Amino acid sequence: MSVSQGIFSGMCSYCQRFELFNMINDALLLIDFEDGKILFMNQKALELYQYTKEEFLTFFAYDIANSSMETMRENMELAKTHKEGYIYTTNHIKKDGTIFKVEVSARYMTLHGTPVFAAVVRNLTFDGKMREEIQIAGKVQHRMLPRDLENELFRIRSVYQPHHYVSGDLYDFVYEEKSQLLFGIMIDVMGHSVAAALQTSILKYLFLKAIKKNITISDRLAWINKEVMPFFKGGQFAGVFLFEFDFRCNTLTYAAGGINHFIILKEQGPQIVKTPGLFLGINEDEVYDQGSYHFTSGESFLFLTDGLFERIVQPMDHELDFWSIHELSKKIINSGECNDDASGVGILIR
Repeated sequence: MSVSQGIFSGMCSYCQRFELFNMINDALLLIDFEDGKILFMNQKALELYQYTKEEFLTFFAYDIANSSMETMRENMELAKTHKEGYIYTTNHIKKDGTIFKVEVSARYMTLHGTPVFAAVVRNLTFDGKMREEIQIAGKVQHRMLPRDLENELFRIRSVYQPHHYVSGDLYDFVYEEKSQLLFGIMIDVMGHSVAAALQTSILKYLFLKAIKKNITISDRLAWINKEVMPFFKGGQFAGVFLFEFDFRCNTLTYAAGGINHFIILKEQGPQIVKTPGLFLGINEDEVYDQGSYHFTSGESFLFLTDGLFERIVQPMDHELDFWSIHELSKKIINSGECNDDASGVGILIR
């Protein structure tokens, strides 16, 4: 009879039901605290380490650990002293020799008089690769943003900060020098996931298609909404704000769909403009309103997603100008205090 069989044979009928441990979605190991012998592996552990039930009964903890016996013993002792459990990362070895990184949630306990080191093991290899891929996706998303523009008619300054690696926020603007038209879009998709980032890219693509259409800005927003519907299922939606500056007529026209505000900086101080409009992705046949404003030299316009707007306007100093708000916005997004994606585009009329 093996050591583990001897220990478990003396347990009560409830403790013998180790099939319950196979319901755990992570690998579980029970190790003799005194000599390091592996007493039990659940099914997830057998799959992770690629051993059979018969093989593991002959193993000790150091057979699967890619660390010294001193380090392994130190972690076991720490688990004993931490009554609430002890979590650490290390490297383990599979049957085929593959070394992989794991997170071990360990706890010391006594089973029918036998001191046991109980370890829930989570494979971090997949998480690490996924995190690396998401970081790359975030860098690609950032590179999709247009560079700030500056000419004799206007200056553009922008800020952008994902809450995580990828963002549900995006913006874009296009200036047509021949017609002296500046088109822009602010996007705020629900969530911070990779799916949200893909949805922002789709909206950016549709924006570039829409500005080529000879229709009103409100009809462009309605067209984008209709086209994006197949990509928003299960209650998902997006806030969008379209704007167009005509520098021949000195006129700003805009349409809102979920991002229902922007800020005008005038000589008298800031003015928050609110405009109605339902989020995109909810009603395929939604009709949107259109607003307009006649601008003059020296005025500025701030188009912000919620993550930044809520921090700027509460309260908003009337002495702030275009440049000081730009610096304030950068300070906010670099502070680490934002609980949401944060993006903004500021346009100064020269």
